[in-house]
Amino acid sequence: MNNPLSSEVIDELIDVLGKDNLLMDQLSRELASSDIFLWPEAVLAQAVLRPETTEQLSKALVILSKYKIPIVPRGAGLSYTASVVPFVPGIVIDCRNFNQIEINAADMYAVVGAGTTWEALADAVKPLGLRAAQISPISGSHSTVGGTASQNIPGGLEHFIGLTVALPDGSIIQTGSASQIGNNSFSRYCGPDLTGLFLGDCGAFGVKVSLVVRLTVDRPACFSSFQFKTASDMMDALITLRQRELVSRAFSMDQLKAKSSSKVDAEEALKIVKAVASDASSILNRVKNLAHLALGRNELLKSNWSLHLTTEALTTEIANAQMDLAREVCIKNGLEIDNFVPKTMRAKPYSIRGMVGPDGERWVPIHGVLPLSKANECMQALQAALKDKQSMLQSVGVSYSWIISTIGAYITIEPMFYWMDQLDEIHITNLSPRNQNRFSGRKVNQPARDLVREMREHLRLIMGEFGAVHTQMGRFYPYLNLLTPDSKDFVERIKKALDPNGLMNPGVLGLS
Repeated sequence: MNNPLSSEVIDELIDVLGKDNLLMDQLSRELASSDIFLWPEAVLAQAVLRPETTEQLSKALVILSKYKIPIVPRGAGLSYTASVVPFVPGIVIDCRNFNQIEINAADMYAVVGAGTTWEALADAVKPLGLRAAQISPISGSHSTVGGTASQNIPGGLEHFIGLTVALPDGSIIQTGSASQIGNNSFSRYCGPDLTGLFLGDCGAFGVKVSLVVRLTVDRPACFSSFQFKTASDMMDALITLRQRELVSRAFSMDQLKAKSSSKVDAEEALKIVKAVASDASSILNRVKNLAHLALGRNELLKSNWSLHLTTEALTTEIANAQMDLAREVCIKNGLEIDNFVPKTMRAKPYSIRGMVGPDGERWVPIHGVLPLSKANECMQALQAALKDKQSMLQSVGVSYSWIISTIGAYITIEPMFYWMDQLDEIHITNLSPRNQNRFSGRKVNQPARDLVREMREHLRLIMGEFGAVHTQMGRFYPYLNLLTPDSKDFVERIKKALDPNGLMNPGVLGLS
């Protein structure tokens, strides 16, 4: 089902945006109507708008509101929960032309266009000895700052301190201290926290135009890695580290994920080697890093479960002292191995090669954010559920691996499924030319698709039993139906006030 736009709408949009910023060709519409999973209910977008200015966006929204045309805001589109996939005929607004970066180093913030990639922001502030305080996704070479704020990926949005948002009727609002006449964006809190209203909303309340991101000093870091025989042993260590706040970042992976991470093509491997080598402070350290890279990959492949830690502090000595305390926790049931993984992640934090498996398999995760007290128990339940379906998964060629991480007082558990299948245009577009040739032309594996869909539903329900919440909720993770009646009514009233015709990304968060 797809209703074509009327000539009146097309003419009015072209008058505002220019012909080049109104895309109606089949490929552009297909790319803008998909994410990296499969959604049979998806509808092909009627057109894609690429506004270049806030004024253009505002005027376009006035037109779309007048004709009651649904709107889906979109960044890189790398979700897997249908957050940016239209389920009714409408217009996709591609925000990637909003890519300006204005740095205020004195007041420790940057005003960033919603379509700016995290890698571009990191490159802009690095010469000043700064970095974004906000944690960003590993896909930050492509993922946008606005997309992260909308989807709450990878979790925790406290370092967004202000926003400029276009509401469905074309109104342009600012939040945080910049909302006051004559003030700048140095603080988030200025009366009620209006910024928080638009964070994690999956684009249900408006289109983000720009965001104010808190900056912080890029501090010295220390790295360590450990191997464990069981997931339970690893999880016990991870929870203790988090409870004692000993590390800045921590993540774990199982042996299958380690094999996938270690198997990269020559071009990617060269980038990793260069990044690690350039991060060293001397020729001798560079040679050592390159030797450790090979050694560490071999050790990683022998680990049932590996845990990778980073500490950051004012000085290297303090970071090392913190890591010594973390080491005491991990060596009770674990064994220290080479630290090439967290060191590499620090030197080269962004990549989308994990969007498909090492041999071009389709990939899709499911995740739950668990309270520390429930994480280990939930992990055991998920492992049991997957073990119970092991023969069925193998029969259609589906494998799975794990990433477990923490950046706050919670644990994120993320099982990931892989299977050989036809890739979609969104995959092919983001692959290297070599891998485009290698991985194109595969046949549809419908039995695997159906089973992965079923397993994702099954695991989501198990996570819910242990009190999990989710980021990137989109149309897959429950939100509205989990709220108390009064809270649900409150959210629906907000939606009605901001979007009375229900045009802004209809269906996300369970909102009509």
